[in-house]
Amino acid sequence: MLKKTKKILVSLIICAFVMSGILTGCSSGIMGINSEAKEESMSPQSVSLVVSGHKYFPELSLSDKLYSRIYNGCYTYGDVSAVVVDGDPFLAFNYTINAPDANVDSAKKKQIATGNTDQIMSNLSNLAGKTPEADLLSAIQLSADMLCSTESTTEKTMVIYDSGLSTTGMLDFAAQNLIETPAESIVAQLKEIHEIPDLTDVHVLWLGCGEVCGEQQKLSEDYKNKLETIWKEILIEGGASDIEFKPSEASGEEPDTELPDCSTVPVIETPIVITGKSMPEITRWDGESSVRFKGDLAEFVDVAAAKEDLRPAAEYLAANPTESVYIFGMTATIIGGGSGIELAEARANACKDVLKEYGVNDKQMTVVGLGQINNPLRVDDVDENGIQIEELAQKNRAVVMIKAQDPMVGTLLKCISDYR
Repeated sequence: MLKKTKKILVSLIICAFVMSGILTGCSSGIMGINSEAKEESMSPQSVSLVVSGHKYFPELSLSDKLYSRIYNGCYTYGDVSAVVVDGDPFLAFNYTINAPDANVDSAKKKQIATGNTDQIMSNLSNLAGKTPEADLLSAIQLSADMLCSTESTTEKTMVIYDSGLSTTGMLDFAAQNLIETPAESIVAQLKEIHEIPDLTDVHVLWLGCGEVCGEQQKLSEDYKNKLETIWKEILIEGGASDIEFKPSEASGEEPDTELPDCSTVPVIETPIVITGKSMPEITRWDGESSVRFKGDLAEFVDVAAAKEDLRPAAEYLAANPTESVYIFGMTATIIGGGSGIELAEARANACKDVLKEYGVNDKQMTVVGLGQINNPLRVDDVDENGIQIEELAQKNRAVVMIKAQDPMVGTLLKCISDYR
């Protein structure tokens, strides 16, 4: 499930990407001074920003929440760094804020802090990724390393401004259906290979988890909740002192900046949302639905219940004769067995036959057997001892209907081609 190749971030490589600076000047403020910096006696604060540099995340917003954290670092003469999330995350800048002369009054100090904050916000708006895909976990690790290196500060804050849909590295939501994998299982595997970032005593604010734009399909509330849970458990395991998830306040518009290509992540909907007027791009009936099959057979456990579960999809397709779909069959991992392609195809055909009974034109449907071939819709249903995990196996005993124009069709067909 998790790729085993570990990326080692060597300090010399980090330094090659750093644009370091010492800020003491002032400029006109673009936003009001934040109330969180209440006292001049506040301890120096270290703030590290993890900023999306890939496609399909809305354009950076000048959010009060983002601004306030940067201001705190500037006002307390701490430091502010930024890591860009792409296929090979890099440190974009690391500013150390020097204290002004001792005779500078409070009003002037606030003015200087505001100017420094505005300069950093301006720099943030110009950041962009360099490498295709998004390795968010590595970006968080790099950000955590920056916070750990600032020994003079007593307050450490990480602000993550990203959707959470990592598409490469240890957590690749585009390559495999990680969203259905229990968060504790993901954390255990990351811990085993020493890939949990050290966030000891770090305050984490996440802006925009689950927010997307462009070609990335919008996430259902269920998907968002599961995604947030996975990342929250990783952050907790890393020792974060507190974690807060908030909306980004972004407009939802695609960034104007030219960004590297990035894979989209399949968002699987449950069949219940299908109506005569609409149907999700990807719909799945798994072993926990009424579309269940007898062991090693293409016969429904309960024919009447299966037909009733498939009926909304049939009504949609019958009402939209120009629409066409692919029906993919999958199986749980067959330990010591074959590919399962023939069985999976037969089960997908059984579903197709039901749809035809409801009046769907045969030409609207194409059946394909995936069996247990690795693909982005599968979950890892076998533990480290080779024993099947029944709860996850049920997710793989599935029939998946995908609209023909969806890019996932091509991805799955390539999985079969690569296997053969």
